[in-house]
Amino acid sequence: MRALLIAFAALSLIAAAPSARIKPVHYRLKPELAGNMLIGLRVEIDFQGDPSGTTDLHWNSSWAGEKRLWQWARDMKVEGATALKAEAGGHWRIIAPPGARLTATYRIISAYDHDPTVEDSEQARPVIRPGWFYAVGNALFAHPGTRTDIPATFDWVGAPGIGFASDLEHLAGQQRKAKRPGTIDDIDESIVIGGRELRLSPATDGSGVRIASVGRYAFSSEELADLSRRIIGVERDFWNTDRGAPFLVTAAPLVAKPTTSSYGGTGRGDAFALWMDQRMSAEDLKWLLAHEYFHSWNSPRLRNVDDREEQSHPEYWFSEGFTDYYARALLLRSGLITPERFAEMWNTMFALYAGSTARGMTDAQTTAAFWSDQAAGKMPYQRGAMLAALWNARLLAASGGRRNLDTVLHDQLARARTVKGTAAALFRQSAQASGLDITTDERRYLREGQPILLPADAFGPCATMVTSQRPVFSRGFDTEATAASGNIATGVDPALPAYAAGLRNGMKILERVEGEPGNAMRSYALLVDDHGTRRTIRYLPQGLTRETVQQMRLTQPVNTDCRRTLSGMRVITTNP
Repeated sequence: MRALLIAFAALSLIAAAPSARIKPVHYRLKPELAGNMLIGLRVEIDFQGDPSGTTDLHWNSSWAGEKRLWQWARDMKVEGATALKAEAGGHWRIIAPPGARLTATYRIISAYDHDPTVEDSEQARPVIRPGWFYAVGNALFAHPGTRTDIPATFDWVGAPGIGFASDLEHLAGQQRKAKRPGTIDDIDESIVIGGRELRLSPATDGSGVRIASVGRYAFSSEELADLSRRIIGVERDFWNTDRGAPFLVTAAPLVAKPTTSSYGGTGRGDAFALWMDQRMSAEDLKWLLAHEYFHSWNSPRLRNVDDREEQSHPEYWFSEGFTDYYARALLLRSGLITPERFAEMWNTMFALYAGSTARGMTDAQTTAAFWSDQAAGKMPYQRGAMLAALWNARLLAASGGRRNLDTVLHDQLARARTVKGTAAALFRQSAQASGLDITTDERRYLREGQPILLPADAFGPCATMVTSQRPVFSRGFDTEATAASGNIATGVDPALPAYAAGLRNGMKILERVEGEPGNAMRSYALLVDDHGTRRTIRYLPQGLTRETVQQMRLTQPVNTDCRRTLSGMRVITTNP
């Protein structure tokens, strides 16, 4: 037996030896300037060539719907190579002596020749403007070979007056100790922001949370920093982990358009990146922060599979829908929003779901169209959030208030440390362990696309779900054609209220000053230029057909118990 153990140990050392010789890949990023203006970013990558003498340097195949992440790279050079050839799909074939030390350099140019707007912004595209820059690692950094678990280090090589912030600063640099280990995966899953306009709020309060922003918004940079730290603290308390861990929040501006508003974000491991309409309110900011930070767990830590395996069959109803559910719930539990605001947020979503053109799509159809069809892309958020509310109510009822969705997710977090599986697969296991069988609901609402109607008591005794028929939402004109013509009203329907209120083809829509997209019961008001005369046209945005819609109605005065039950907390606070 002892001889066998010695032989096994020797074999283990032999097997481990090649990976031990792999040297870290070192990345450097520099600003490119023309006078005082930023014109590009220069990337340098030091790495060891493959022992075969041929190394593949490339970008990942896709991210966030963008399938040509390499398209903004220019002037590729590799020092130490004997030959370099560009190949299809963003791959570069490098010929060099076996195991040679190589240095690749290239430039990244901007995907925009203007400040990105709410209509044309895409998270995957790098932004390099004269005063600032913003980019995700997926589009910025190439990597050698097929392995992404190789150690990686990073340095920013700055220039006077050019600020910089990135979660890559958590990794080791040539003159910097690591706050955590870093690999090529971390390089991909990164965000960089900087420029002369950068405002940085350092982590001096023990939270570990830094905030870096460019642009001006309807709220101050101090409000952004305060809300970020408060909400991150609330969610760390929910998961009972990560207190004081380094984290970065970045914010970049989207230029507003008169009839279009947009904001969004993306999780970046130990950071998240926000793109925000400059008119965005502090109330909407709370929601965005709560949603994006919850992604630090959902799905990265609630699963136990390779990223590529998860991406090959994404289950957005879980990753996005449950994240939406908890964004609202945790804001209410923490007192950052009122029960009235909580109900308003849900009711907006219920109305959009009722009128969605994707409501009858199957989950497979919405997944296929997630990045190309706006209604299909929103459906997993809506379905997932409603299923979370439904299953939370069932868990509470079946357990006498002792178990809820929190119970299941905390079990899933522990399970993911040892059990292999995607986030949705592990959720099914944890739900079953708590007595919740979701297979019938998955078939009806996800695989078949049947409409979801929540029971009247889905949010506890302080609210009731009211189901009714009401007119569909319609602005009364062709929104896509109007936007394409520079906000000149096009396709105004003479049979609808907008026409009766005075809207006509040819008027220029300057701004929406009242109303809520998707809500046919709330007055809609447009400021228009009517051939040189400014007018406000007000009407109910209703179409000719009717739809089934649910709304949450608060039934009791606001108190602490109502906050708990509305937000889905356990009624009895003993261990399940």
